[in-house]
Amino acid sequence: MIVGLSESDVMTLRQMAAEFRARNPQVGTFTPSRQPTVLSGGQVKIGKAKTDITSGTSGTIEIYRQDDTGQFPVDTGEEVDANLDWLSTETISAGKQVMIQRFRDEGIWRITAAECE
Repeated sequence: MIVGLSESDVMTLRQMAAEFRARNPQVGTFTPSRQPTVLSGGQVKIGKAKTDITSGTSGTIEIYRQDDTGQFPVDTGEEVDANLDWLSTETISAGKQVMIQRFRDEGIWRITAAECE
């Protein structure tokens, strides 16, 4: 917020804005829409812990997806090893749903969210 402007400064800014809008009619005419963020290459996945995973270790995650009818979860048969190295100090029990994310710079999958115990 700009404060301390004189009346003539305010009038000058209003005139400049009106002239800008007149020269650029397309500005401000778009309809904002919310677009989902898509991470390329399947960098975020949902699954279930195959075994108990304790803090500071990694564990196997069975990847699940919705089927064509929208039913969740459906086992894809894919399994991924994911690290539990910063999310929590709590153990994630076998069968709990988790969200994992690929960290390319480290070359690992990391558990970023987990179902409450």
